[in-house]
Amino acid sequence: MANKKETTNKNPQTKKASSSNAKNARRRKKKQQRRIIIIGAVVVLIIAGLLVKTLAGGNVYDASKKRDVALTSTTITDMVKDTSRESEKGPQKTSGRTVYITIDDGPSKYTDRMLKILDKYNAKATFFMIEPNMRRYPQQVKNVSNSTSTAGFHSVTHDVKQLYKTPEAAKNEFDQCSKTYTKITGKKSKVIRIPFGSKPYTPKASYDNMIAAGYKIWDWNVDTNDWRGNSAQIMNVVKQYGNGHNVIILMHEKPQTLETFDALVKYYADNGYEFAAVGQNEKPKNFWLQNLSLN
Repeated sequence: MANKKETTNKNPQTKKASSSNAKNARRRKKKQQRRIIIIGAVVVLIIAGLLVKTLAGGNVYDASKKRDVALTSTTITDMVKDTSRESEKGPQKTSGRTVYITIDDGPSKYTDRMLKILDKYNAKATFFMIEPNMRRYPQQVKNVSNSTSTAGFHSVTHDVKQLYKTPEAAKNEFDQCSKTYTKITGKKSKVIRIPFGSKPYTPKASYDNMIAAGYKIWDWNVDTNDWRGNSAQIMNVVKQYGNGHNVIILMHEKPQTLETFDALVKYYADNGYEFAAVGQNEKPKNFWLQNLSLN
């Protein structure tokens, strides 16, 4: 009887100790889980930071140099926060791809509406203008000049027979374009596009004379054929052929071009392209230099 009573008295203590041990085990398990979560979060942040630095160092983005300076004084936590803020802004033009929209044969009654569409998408273009049209639409010349787009020239006659009648004829036509432009705007430009391209029609002597005069000759690598196509055909050409890292689109101031212009600019904006206008001091891209690769 004494043994039985003693055994009975020990049971509550045994149960209490067992319960305490179980609670301690659960606490230790929770602490371990918290440590694992914290370590995992730190690892993710470190990997994210290294990935951002790797992308910036590899020049994946156009603005990589600017981003590198910012990264040197930024913590991993800050980088993650900054990435979140960037994603909240919507699509960003950081694809490393550039599109030059170039428009020939203006100015015209369509110029202002094209400028308005460009402004709508915070875009820019290059307008290669014909001298008689500049005299006919002087206000449109001023509007191009005062925009973020670039004003360039596209000859006086737009006639191959006249342009290459003598080795100096083409240069003389662009000199006349330049004088008219300066008279209207008070500004200067050396950016030109030769009618029908710098090859195969341009003789070397004519090309050399234009280069010696300081003219920057630009051709294209995507011809939309807008002068003979409708809106749907123009967009088909753009979607099929107009993709790459350095796209130079050839267009004209035509009614069908205006009709599709909004859709075309939106297409490149939606696909993360950076819009560029030809710079006065920028190295030209043309058939002579053979630097018109899309990539």
